[in-house]
Amino acid sequence: MYRIVLGKIKTGLFYGCAMFVAAIIAIDICLDNSLSVLPHQYTRIAVGAMIIGVGFVCSSLIYDEDRIPFAVRGLIQLAICAGTLLAGYFVSGGMPDGAGFGVGLVFFLLEMGFGIILWLGNFIHYLRETRAIKKKLKERNEMYNTVVS
Repeated sequence: MYRIVLGKIKTGLFYGCAMFVAAIIAIDICLDNSLSVLPHQYTRIAVGAMIIGVGFVCSSLIYDEDRIPFAVRGLIQLAICAGTLLAGYFVSGGMPDGAGFGVGLVFFLLEMGFGIILWLGNFIHYLRETRAIKKKLKERNEMYNTVVS
């Protein structure tokens, strides 16, 4: 189990670093090469991004527990992701900032909405895959039963 957790942590760190680099590139492109972040803030932002990456990836471990209903597991993962996102915001200095609490709340809600859309996309994709596999297995079982009969 610890190897699975360590693998998820490693993946989360990778995602967090990729998120940091993508955010810096997006800020650089959108703000016309005028990044206004102090050098010590880069470290805080990078650590915050890594916290978010690890938290989001490790929260998927909840799906290994089959005794909890699927809807409850989804809500638990949502709560873990929201807490992780807030922790990342506080570490990186994104909340509270000079723009005010309302702006931070809007960004938080936008990111959570985007995360839910991604989660639903993954859910629908894997649901379709599962149905296709079940259909193939059913066809093979029917074929096997007709050959044996």
